[in-house]
Amino acid sequence: MQMTPRQQQRAVWLTFAAFSVVAVWIAIFMPQYDVSEYHHYAVLATTPPILHHWPREYPALSQFVFLLPLLLPFSYRFSFAVLTLVILGLLLNAGMKRHGYVWALKLLGYLSLGTIGLFAQRYDIFASIFGFLAIEHALQRKWSWAWIFSVIGFLLKLWPAVFWPVFLIQEWRETKRLRWDRFAVSLLTGLVVIAFQALTASHQAFTSFRYLLDRPVEIGSLAASLTSLVTHPHLFAAFGSIDVRAHGMAHLIADVVTALGIVSWLSVFWAQWKGRMEFVDAAIMTLGILLLATKVFSAQYLIWFAPLLALKKGNGGFLLAFALTTVGYPVGYAVPGMFKWVIYIFTARNLFLAAGLAYFAWNQSRSVHASLPLEEEVGH
Repeated sequence: MQMTPRQQQRAVWLTFAAFSVVAVWIAIFMPQYDVSEYHHYAVLATTPPILHHWPREYPALSQFVFLLPLLLPFSYRFSFAVLTLVILGLLLNAGMKRHGYVWALKLLGYLSLGTIGLFAQRYDIFASIFGFLAIEHALQRKWSWAWIFSVIGFLLKLWPAVFWPVFLIQEWRETKRLRWDRFAVSLLTGLVVIAFQALTASHQAFTSFRYLLDRPVEIGSLAASLTSLVTHPHLFAAFGSIDVRAHGMAHLIADVVTALGIVSWLSVFWAQWKGRMEFVDAAIMTLGILLLATKVFSAQYLIWFAPLLALKKGNGGFLLAFALTTVGYPVGYAVPGMFKWVIYIFTARNLFLAAGLAYFAWNQSRSVHASLPLEEEVGH
C-alpha cells in the first residue's frame, strides 16, 4: 500500500525525531572533546581584543558557528547538539522539496549507520548543508548561487572547493562557456577572508591550511590502512587524533595515495568533460576520492558524503563503509580491548568504500553507455 504525501512526511520527521533523541543522548552522556574545543574558541572570540582570536585548525567562518550556542539559554554542549539537528532539519526540508521522502530517509539511514555516535558533537553538518545546496542549485542551473554556497562551505571547512572543477565543466557543457571568472571570484573571496584574519590576528593567517599540511597520517586514512598492511605501524597521539608512523613509510604511502587521487580526479573530470559521467556522479566521485586520497579521514567526514549519496542508488560497499566507520569510531575507542583492532576496522572500511566507489563508477558508465544513441555508440 502506497503512502500518501502526508504519511511520507510523517515517516521522515518521526525518523528524524528518533535520530535526534539518540544523537542528543550520546552528546550529553558520552561527551567528546571536540565540543569543548569549539567552546574554547567561542570564549576566546568574545575575549578582548575582539576579532583577535580565530580557530587555529578551521577556516575563519567556523568561528561564527562556534559562537551560535552562546546565544541559547542552555549549556554549550546541549545548545550545540540542538543547533546541529536544526541544520539537519533544514537540510531535510530543502532536499525533500525536490527529491522526496526516499532521499530524506536514505540520508537519515546513512547518518544513523555511520555518524550517529558523533553527529551532534561535530560542526560538519554546517559545511555539509552548504555543499549540498551548491550541488542542488547547480542541478537547477542557478550557477551563481551554486558557487556562492560552495564558497560559504569552503570558508567553513575547505572541502566544498573540490566541486569547483565539476562546476566549471558542467556549466561549459551546458553553455559552451568556461566561466573562469566564477572560479577567480571564489578564490579571491577566500583570500579576502584570509587577509581579514591577517589584519586582525597576523599570527593566525593561514593557520587552518598549515594545520592540515602539518598533520601526520591519521589512523582512519587509506594511507594508514595501507601502511598497516605492509608493515607494523606505530600509533601516537597528535593534533587531536591518533596517528600512524612507520619509519617514514606512512608518509611515503600517503604521498603515493595522494598522487593516485589526483590522477583519479583527472579521470573523473575527463569523463565528465566528454559527457561520459553525469554531474551528480562526478560530484560524488570527486568527494569520495578526496576522502580516500588525503592523509586525514575522520569519521565525521561521512556527514559531507551522505546527502550526495542519498541522491543516487547505493551499494553494499557504501553501506558497509558507513557501518564500519561507527564500529571503528566511537565504538572501537570506547570498548575496552578493542582499540588495537581499530586500524584494521578502518582498513576494511576504506577498502569497502573504494570498492563502492569503483562499482558506482562502473555502474554509472554502463548506464551512460546504454543511453547513447546507436550512431554515437558506434563512433566510440
